[in-house]
Amino acid sequence: MFAEAVRDLYRYNDWATRHILDVAEGVSQEQLLTPGTAGHGSTRDTLVHLMRTQRGWLSWWDGSLPADQAYGLRLNPADYPDVAALRAYWTSLQEQTRAFVDGLADDDLARVYEEPAPNGQTIRFVLSTMMLHVANHGTQHRSEVAAMLTGFGQSPGDLDYIDYVFRHSSA
Repeated sequence: MFAEAVRDLYRYNDWATRHILDVAEGVSQEQLLTPGTAGHGSTRDTLVHLMRTQRGWLSWWDGSLPADQAYGLRLNPADYPDVAALRAYWTSLQEQTRAFVDGLADDDLARVYEEPAPNGQTIRFVLSTMMLHVANHGTQHRSEVAAMLTGFGQSPGDLDYIDYVFRHSSA
């Protein structure tokens, strides 16, 4: 049951990010690159940070990168000059995310990931904790981007999880 809740949270994460990207289509290139007062610079740079973080953690979880490479993964914002490039990267990332998340069972969420830290200690994280962190991290940065978009007259409206539930409920 917990694995299904995590899958739903990641479906929400995808929906909310795609909605932000849809709304970002309405701003000019100059606005997309204008530094904001929150986040990681501009709308574009904050979205790149959000995506880089998800790709890094996910690459550790699914084994596509060792932990040190996943943590050190960097994306150059200049490689994503417009919303179309951001959307293409997000789509690729979501394919990787979906493949991982859809294969999870409840027992998998208790899996412990370990990695030696530079100070000689061992870092230990439970998968469920990391996954909840990444989803929450996305919410924080989408909120920052939403504020920037609203400042440009392009409010994304409500992005709450419950709004996603209302829109996607079969009941």
